[in-house]
Amino acid sequence: MSSLLKAPLPRVFLHDVPLSLGASLSLRGAEHHYLTRVLRLTHGDHVLLLDGAGAVADAHVTAIDAQVLTVELVRIEQAPRAAGLPPLHLLVGILKGDRHDWLIEKATELGAARIANLACARSIPSLSGDRGDKRQLRWLRVAQAAAQQCRRPQVPQISVPLSFREGLAQCADGPRLLFSEGVAPPLRRIVQPAALRAADAADCAALSGSAVSLLVGPEGGFTDEEIAEAQAAGFRACSLGPNILRAETAALAALSATAALLQE
Repeated sequence: MSSLLKAPLPRVFLHDVPLSLGASLSLRGAEHHYLTRVLRLTHGDHVLLLDGAGAVADAHVTAIDAQVLTVELVRIEQAPRAAGLPPLHLLVGILKGDRHDWLIEKATELGAARIANLACARSIPSLSGDRGDKRQLRWLRVAQAAAQQCRRPQVPQISVPLSFREGLAQCADGPRLLFSEGVAPPLRRIVQPAALRAADAADCAALSGSAVSLLVGPEGGFTDEEIAEAQAAGFRACSLGPNILRAETAALAALSATAALLQE
């Protein structure tokens, strides 16, 4: 872990703001309110600034007024990703209401590197155009807040609402897992500890280094056509067990179980 991340300092994520040593940044709006009104920082205090991609900067306060808090960046480190764990990309059908916000929050806490939000055939919300752009910004704010609260230096990439086909087309190279309610081999048979892979190579995904894509449906699951399309795109069906899970539970269980198995 970055030594700066261990420092007991307040943290602020700055989206799309480059962090460079010696730079002076002006913080306004929500960041200004949080640091001056909630935390009551004063001249000379320090704060950690994070860009969401792993850069962490120690900045000290050089000036404060009613609208602007100015800081100077005095030290920058790059936080490493979790050792030995490939990036986990979650492709998930959009859920209705606050349930998708909750899913974004928890998937961030569990370490998802990317979250692709898919408008599947059985997805209830209709998000397109300006509505989709606004929802993406909302999801990004949710992810930033979750990363800040759980002290995660990276914020996952959050897609705009995508069609099912767009989501498959943008999928990263690497192993692809489709979590299915139908008959499918258990996840443990697909994602095995390294020591067991050589003994059963035909049933194991080659999961070293590459991003692993996890595809989970919305309420009501995938249609037969979507399952066939996903399998044609290289997704391999697997099961989380005999229980029927709600969509958000299945997505989080898929992330948790896959990460746990990859770290064995």
